[in-house]
Amino acid sequence: MRPDGPSLTALGVAMARSVLERPATPTGDPEAEVRLAAALGAGAVDAGSRPRGEFFDYIAVRTRFFDDAVLRAIADGVRQIVILGAGYDARALRFRTPVVTFYEVDYPATQADKQERLAAIGASIDGIVFVAADFTEPGLPIALAAAGHDRLERSLFMCEGVLRYLPEHWFRELLRAAAEQSATDSELVVTISTRAPDADAAARRARTEHERRLAAAGEPVLTVPDRAVALRWLAEAGWSRQHVDQGAALAPGSRSGRLLVRARR
Repeated sequence: MRPDGPSLTALGVAMARSVLERPATPTGDPEAEVRLAAALGAGAVDAGSRPRGEFFDYIAVRTRFFDDAVLRAIADGVRQIVILGAGYDARALRFRTPVVTFYEVDYPATQADKQERLAAIGASIDGIVFVAADFTEPGLPIALAAAGHDRLERSLFMCEGVLRYLPEHWFRELLRAAAEQSATDSELVVTISTRAPDADAAARRARTEHERRLAAAGEPVLTVPDRAVALRWLAEAGWSRQHVDQGAALAPGSRSGRLLVRARR
């Protein structure tokens, strides 16, 4: 994650999503997401020729996993949705719903760029509260409370493609801070990259090269635990009721070790 400028990985994910067919709520504004994607340069992707490849297939599965979580929470009466590391995520536009507040939490630099772009495309930010935070510093519960988030009311916390860019201490602290700010029966949906013990030499080389490119772009991968360790960290943070999907099993050809996790307090 880059505290000094807009996240490049967030840009890449937004571009990949721009050609997916996705749901929206009746009061949502999916067209605003289309305009945002175009403003980010996603217009360079030909909507008539869906991109292929391991990265895109995994993003498609991951996007559906998080979209389903939002729709499930709204249907269940959850009124607070917290997006940790929101980047250029536009679910607050696509799934806008009366009485539901989306709290978008991210570095100030990425958040400022996003807000400028939303203003430029004329997107309404009704129902969105922007919370500036650095996940390598303490104080997330305080920042959320100051922004109006009520820890006594159920929430959906979302953490997509974030944790592996944090040092271990802050990886675990983010999970703990989210639990601290959650009422009973709140849900966390999260992606966790883990080391696959059965990865062959070619897979390990591919992963190493991918991580080298990310580091060169200023977003180094810092924490990738074993699966058992990652799930233990979740439980120790307070998220003990867990359901785990294997991202690679859902997106054929995807690298193993990518977990899509639903957990509850």
